[in-house]
Parts: sequence; C-alpha cells; structure tokens
Amino acid sequence: MVISNSAIARPLPSGLSASQQWTLLEWIHLAGQIETEAELRGFLDMLLSQAPSEHMVLALGRINQHQQIQRLERVLNVSYPTEWLKHYMEENYAQHDPILKIHLGSGPVQWQERFSRAKGKEERKFIAEAATVGLESGVTFSAASKRNNLGCIFSVSGKDASADPNLVAMLECLTPHLHQAAVRIANLAPATPSSMPLSQREYDIFHWMSRGKTNWEIATILDISERTVKFHVANVIRKLNANNRTHAIVLGMHLLPPPGGLQVSD
Repeated sequence: MVISNSAIARPLPSGLSASQQWTLLEWIHLAGQIETEAELRGFLDMLLSQAPSEHMVLALGRINQHQQIQRLERVLNVSYPTEWLKHYMEENYAQHDPILKIHLGSGPVQWQERFSRAKGKEERKFIAEAATVGLESGVTFSAASKRNNLGCIFSVSGKDASADPNLVAMLECLTPHLHQAAVRIANLAPATPSSMPLSQREYDIFHWMSRGKTNWEIATILDISERTVKFHVANVIRKLNANNRTHAIVLGMHLLPPPGGLQVSD
C-alpha cells in the first residue's frame, strides 16, 4: 500500500485499546485500497456501521492560500438528509457555513463550540436550520494537499460521535487516508489561475447573478452594501473577460460549476 507524506503525518493516537488500534489499522489499510467511488461508498457505509454517528458526509474542494475550502467539487453523501443537502446547495449555504471556514488539517472541529462563535444573522440562520434536521452536534475532520490544491472535509454528526474522544482520535488519524482516496477517485485536473479566476466573494456573487438577482437583492442576501456588490460584479465581468453582466453569466456557467450543479452522490 502506497501512502503519501500527508497521509502518514498523523501518528496513531495514544490511549486506544488493542482492539481500537487494530480497528484503526484495518480502516487505514482498507482506505489505501480504494480506487472507485463504489469502493469508497462501501468503505464509508462500513465506517458508519462501526462508528456511533447518525449522519456522515465526505466533501472534496479546491482550497485557497489560507488552507480553506474555496469551492466544493464533489460531495459523497453517506447518511445526511438528502433534502437538506439539496437545500444547502440551492441556497449557497457554503458561504455561511462556519465549518467550511476552518483551516484544513488544523484538527477536529466540534460543531457546538464552533457554532457558539457564529457571527452575523446569516450564520445564525444557517445553524438554526441545520438544527431542525438534527445537525446541531457533530465533529468535522479535514486534510489538504497543496500539490493539487485540494482539501477534504469529513463530518460525522450526533452526540455519540462527538462525545467519544477515542473515536474522534481514530477518525482524525483516518481522515488523510480518506482524503487521498477521494482525490484518487475524483480524478480532478490540477487547479490553475484560469480554472479558478474568482475569489470566494466573487464566486458567491456570481452564484446570485446567475440566478437573476439584482445588485440590491444580492446586497441584501449577503448583508453587504450595494456599492460593494457593484465593485465585485465589475471584477467578475473583468476576470471572465466578458462584455457585460449577461455575457459574464453565460461565460461563467461554462467555466464555473454553480453550487446548484455540484456533483453530489447519494
């Protein structure tokens, strides 16, 4: 089994029982053999049956210079509510999800602690809506590869998942191997400036432009000034080498996958 440097950067956690150590080593071995989406799905289904969690999801995305997810590329849904994920993509909640703002690879993130520091009405609205579908408590693990500019977020929800320190340590150790498996099966081309021309804010504004929203409506949705929206819209038009707003939307629909068109596998 070939393991990259990023995958072996996390040592086996201390304090595990012999049985837990064996289980973790088996998980790592199996993750290293994954070559297809079906195999990854089968592995995650097995993981869900062995780890006491209610919901599980794995996401892969492009990262920015701050080691944060800039744009989601693939989402593999194991047991999240399907309607919630659809709603999440349609409403572009990636811009308000506090978990997507974490620095990848910085360690497990407990949702309740992160949510308690939410800023702004949109983040609080997102957290409240997530709670209505049972997603108020959980843990997120992450890993990133600077070489291909890709990052992975692996989330499990439920009080049992977040309350067991040994399970958290095991999943933290496993996550770089899941990241490598997700990168292998996604087979995404390396990111270049031309493939990711927009900043996260510009991408968010483009999303609402493509849905027919006016500058005033976008300003209201994003809780920023209309003047700021106009500034970013002008940047979007310039960066996409478009003649006007409509031309930028047409070009962007070909160059940039909007959140509603994100590939989500159930």
